[in-house]
Amino acid sequence: MIEGLKVCIPTVELRELCIASAEFHHERAATYDAQINNLKAAQVEGMKYTNGNPIESLTERKDEHEAGEMEMRFIAKYLKDGEEYLLSRDEMLSLGVVGGQGGRRRRW
Repeated sequence: MIEGLKVCIPTVELRELCIASAEFHHERAATYDAQINNLKAAQVEGMKYTNGNPIESLTERKDEHEAGEMEMRFIAKYLKDGEEYLLSRDEMLSLGVVGGQGGRRRRW
């Protein structure tokens, strides 16, 4: 018996989801990097903001997306061919299959 929401996904499809998620993270990291470079060029780092240093905040977000990309590429590389993977909602959320708060749901 399976409790809760679980979905069986074949390796081929899961690998595609992991790679798509990695690409999403790659694009987001590149966007944050461009914003960081624009702020540095404008010499914004010396300004004081109520929410802290915007360059540090953007760098943290960039680092999170770079880590997400590495994680998804690692998982995609080591999935066992010919298997089915039983995914929970949280796992589907991390792959972008279901949306969360500000989630990135893909169209099927």
